[in-house]
Amino acid sequence: MSDQKRLLFAAALMAAVLFISWQFMGKSGTSDSSQTSPQPIEYVQQEQLPVLDDSVSVDKQSDEIASDKTHNTDIDEILPDERVIKVIIYDGDNVLVEADISTIGGTVTGWKLPQYEDIPGAGSGESINFNGNRWTRNSTFYETLSEDTILINEIPQTLVFIDPSGETEIKYTFTPGQYGFLYETEGLTEITTLNAGILPVSEMNSNVSRYFKAQWNAEKVKSRGSNSITEDAQVGNVEWIAARSQYFAVIMMPQSYDRAYGFLYASGEEESPSIGLQDNRIFVYAGPLDYSRLRALGRDTSRLVDFGWPIIRDIGRLLFWFCTSVLSFVSNWGIKIILLAIVLKLVLMPLTTKSFKSMAMLKQVQPKMKELQAKHKSDPKALQSAMQKLYREEGVNPLGGCLPLIMQMPVFFALYRVLANSVQLRGAPFMLWIQDLSKPEILIPFQTPILGLHGVGILALLMGIAMFLQQKMTMTDQNQKGMMYMMPIFMTFLFMRFPAGLTMYWFSNSLLTIWQQQLIKKKLEAGQS
Repeated sequence: MSDQKRLLFAAALMAAVLFISWQFMGKSGTSDSSQTSPQPIEYVQQEQLPVLDDSVSVDKQSDEIASDKTHNTDIDEILPDERVIKVIIYDGDNVLVEADISTIGGTVTGWKLPQYEDIPGAGSGESINFNGNRWTRNSTFYETLSEDTILINEIPQTLVFIDPSGETEIKYTFTPGQYGFLYETEGLTEITTLNAGILPVSEMNSNVSRYFKAQWNAEKVKSRGSNSITEDAQVGNVEWIAARSQYFAVIMMPQSYDRAYGFLYASGEEESPSIGLQDNRIFVYAGPLDYSRLRALGRDTSRLVDFGWPIIRDIGRLLFWFCTSVLSFVSNWGIKIILLAIVLKLVLMPLTTKSFKSMAMLKQVQPKMKELQAKHKSDPKALQSAMQKLYREEGVNPLGGCLPLIMQMPVFFALYRVLANSVQLRGAPFMLWIQDLSKPEILIPFQTPILGLHGVGILALLMGIAMFLQQKMTMTDQNQKGMMYMMPIFMTFLFMRFPAGLTMYWFSNSLLTIWQQQLIKKKLEAGQS
């Protein structure tokens, strides 16, 4: 294989890896890097599961989960004196959460996040609300001395529900600036169960059957899709267990001890899963999968944000930190991505400059290479020896052009994971028609998808043109013109499916690369080193 073919093979390999990555990593958007081969759940027989209520079997409990909405209707008919306490949690002057907590069951019935639109691009004007179901299955009527509205804006406050018989008690402790609360019970079963169907579908064009997952940390982070939870299961001693969607989650963390038994319960495949935790004192986080907040929460809950495989994950964390900390003065994420492309180009410039010079010099020695090929066309070993001698004499590294491509690949994959899984990009606009950098950019939509595409994006087309020009400038073997046309076409089609933010990064990088190549070309033509 010639040196030029090796370079083109590297480019083709990158395209193949991108395509495979999109197929197996990008579609779900919620799989953790450590879960490429999901670990099997240790399923247990129902009689082995701890009973959730002294008088109710596991079979009956599963029936209660499935028929929870029916129970709610019956409760409303039997107990018309229900009170709903409104809890508003502030972070400074901003409202983080507007919660509704009912005296029937002492359970959360609504959990609205005013800072997040329910479905970006749908135009409903509503905030996302975790109100698909009552959070717990308890149907006891409770009393409370609380006012109808509680403002959590300065100090933590506790909301207490007491069973009139005095047998059970439920406490919620809310803290300003937190998407969560401390949940404590007395006189109830040791296992706190979160009902199925709490989390909503919050993204357009989602595959609902693959949208929700249960995830937990027992020595390492594992997960299981709602559609594969067909039996009640104990998942071992966990540091936390969560029901999650692409960008939001309800996480349960034991507080009585570091670990507690976690449980999964069979539920509908198109709703968020039902999970349980064996503790009477639990911290419940209910909010966005914000990497910074989860990292502050501890116990590796930040792994809920999937930044990819180990090495890619570290690069992704660095890119995320740079965008959210160093570039914190920039509010527009599109501009952040362009600035990131510029900074990465400057960091890699010494290496890429050397590589582009090598490629430009390789193009200049093409006539001499053709002479050697004609001279030694019947003796491959002699041709190879002569070519190596020519490279040494001219100071050319035939494989030097691969280095910029190889260096870009881990950064590209890491940025892909960051853009696809960071809630900060959810619904983040750039300008004009680009109103969501986490989704493919579409200027001309299709009524029905064509080859998996929902429309045509201008950014991807511009990126393809820039890639064509870039390859044309560096092409050293005219026999490889076919690849010069096929690669941009294939990559354009691929980027039509990628987040607009990623396409913007690659387009910006391509423009900067063309500019750099032009500078190097002028220097070489002027005889500068």
